[in-house]
Amino acid sequence: MKRFFSIALCLSILLPACVGEKTLDPKKPVYVTVATTLGEVTVRLYDDTPLHRDNFVKLCKENAHKGVIFHRVIKDFVVQGGDQESKARVPGALYGEGDGGYTVPAEILPHYFNKRGALIDAKELDAQNTERASAGTQFCFVQGAVLTDELLDQRETRINDIRRNWLYHKYLEDLKKENPGLENDSILAVRASVMVADTLLEAGPVTIPADRREIYKTLGGVPHLDGSVTIFGEVVEGLNIVERMSKVATDENDRPLEDIVILYTKVFQQ
Repeated sequence: MKRFFSIALCLSILLPACVGEKTLDPKKPVYVTVATTLGEVTVRLYDDTPLHRDNFVKLCKENAHKGVIFHRVIKDFVVQGGDQESKARVPGALYGEGDGGYTVPAEILPHYFNKRGALIDAKELDAQNTERASAGTQFCFVQGAVLTDELLDQRETRINDIRRNWLYHKYLEDLKKENPGLENDSILAVRASVMVADTLLEAGPVTIPADRREIYKTLGGVPHLDGSVTIFGEVVEGLNIVERMSKVATDENDRPLEDIVILYTKVFQQ
């Protein structure tokens, strides 16, 4: 997605904190409404991604996103916001670097996938972020496209390419830490490539399951992100607003020509 700093964060104790006058019930799901200048989007947060859930709750109960814009909008892909620096809303400025000064450790779970309406992280590329930590204050609504089997086959290839690239950078980073005095990085690069080949031979290729294919062929989404980003919630109301956001005119940096501004956020339970 975009580029960010790295500071570890532990927020698993935040859920019981007060939101306004009410204490959240840990036995009930948490919802957040994000009110924007184009309408409201309500998401349900997943309990099994507690670091991301609690981080989002904290930000939203503090109304930290008030005045923030959706700085990156790409049709058939994602609608991204949360950069606190974008509150300045300088015309034509490129936003996406700000993450609040911290990252959230990855919580990438195999049973979640990037269907339309998924609430996902924003993060630095794998080459610079092998731990796949999420930008502290940024988030994305998946908009995506409805795909055919042929296109899904292509996305499978891309998923495996992304995994191969991530493993290479992860192994190379580990080898550099183990061999700090080695000046010839090309030796480590060869070793990393061999390790990647061995891992992929043993694990086999990633495939998109049949049930997910049906969802991608009917509802749509962004399957090439599967397995590489944290998915920590999903839109339950206002998917039409996400669609509307995805269709606005943008500049060469994918920033909407007319800012989509977050007016407020509301945390609640039912």
